[in-house]
Amino acid sequence: MIECKYGNQKRLFINHLGELIPCCYVNAEALNMGAGHPAKTLFGKLNTKYNNSLHTQTIQEILDGSLFNGIIDSWNTDTPVEKCKKTCEKKERDIFEDNFHE
Repeated sequence: MIECKYGNQKRLFINHLGELIPCCYVNAEALNMGAGHPAKTLFGKLNTKYNNSLHTQTIQEILDGSLFNGIIDSWNTDTPVEKCKKTCEKKERDIFEDNFHE
């Protein structure tokens, strides 16, 4: 079962492009698409299809919109958003290594 870490903490993520996305874990693909690369995952396809820009919509409009609902709805299918499954179901998170302060 996918338990959204950000959702459970009532957190959201706004990237430097002004896009409201569910969490930092999916931001890498959002930024790649912002640089002109094609969508590679279900999140990417949803992010391409539905507007999540705070320049044109309110936070509530985005939260109630098809991007966030599409992500949440995918959790109850055989093909959930891959990063959600990996990060919030299997708990495979990136590990931060602070080599700067050594």
